Amino acid sequence: MILEAENILMSIEEEKASSFIKRLLGNPSLSTLPVLQREEQIVQFLRINARQLYPTLSSANFFPGKSWENIFRILIKTVIDESNRILFTELDRAIRERIDFAFVRFIEERRTDIESMKEELLAFLKRIMAKPEVRKNFSGPYTSFQKNLTVRYIDEIMERKKYIFFELFKVQKLKMGKEELQNYIKANLLLRPSVHLLTVTDKTEGIGIQSGVVHKQFTDKVFNILRNQLKNVPEALLKSALDSNLSFIEDKGTEATARLTSIFASRGKNYREVKKVERGADSPDKSWFNIARRNYKFYGFDINMLDELYKIAAENGW
Repeated sequence: MILEAENILMSIEEEKASSFIKRLLGNPSLSTLPVLQREEQIVQFLRINARQLYPTLSSANFFPGKSWENIFRILIKTVIDESNRILFTELDRAIRERIDFAFVRFIEERRTDIESMKEELLAFLKRIMAKPEVRKNFSGPYTSFQKNLTVRYIDEIMERKKYIFFELFKVQKLKMGKEELQNYIKANLLLRPSVHLLTVTDKTEGIGIQSGVVHKQFTDKVFNILRNQLKNVPEALLKSALDSNLSFIEDKGTEATARLTSIFASRGKNYREVKKVERGADSPDKSWFNIARRNYKFYGFDINMLDELYKIAAENGW
């Protein structure tokens, strides 16, 4: 009987939490944001407004008698559950439909079972989403993936055949076409946050506290674990995705695909839909790449890549 009463109480609390979180998610200002950016905004709102929210949320209508820490824990679990309901559906579609894994045959000598690889990747991504560090660092690359931020730039890179093209095809020695490259970078973006497989909340050993860049020894350590967990995924893909967390300033041998992924993952983090550019103002991408050029050392970006991407954005009004 006691257990049954506890389950009923828990169910009522879950319903109240779900109702409250859904009201927050229904805010029109959040409607255009990708799912993880909405989650970030709500978590930030709860943290900032804890003092104002507590009297209401600890009342009889919500969670009577509970401390703010307990209420906050319930609400965070609820917002994550709501986000996962959407996110996992999107990830299913991303892996099964939106990425063409034909590029794998250009980076892997052995014959890869693509369907097994998709299932392995999907299960892995859903599993690591339980880690707060992964969720926090998934938002940028995932937004970049969802909004197809890389596709039009890769079109231009292939057409212009300048620095980035040279780094991809002459230095990294890729042997693939435009569509394969676009899908390679998309897969990189989704796997990039797997570098946080070994990180612990509030611990920053091996990781830049603000810049997010990591040391080569750290990515190598994660790589050795991942290649045993993801046996159907090409090692070249795992390495490129993990190395996108390195600083090119410190590791000049970082693959071009990793450098490109790093830039667009960061672009995704700061991405906002802009329907109309104000007269006289820079276009969103041009403005972002210009700021990134000034801070390239801090984030470990390849300045020559940024220069080329800035020119592409400026010439196309992006």
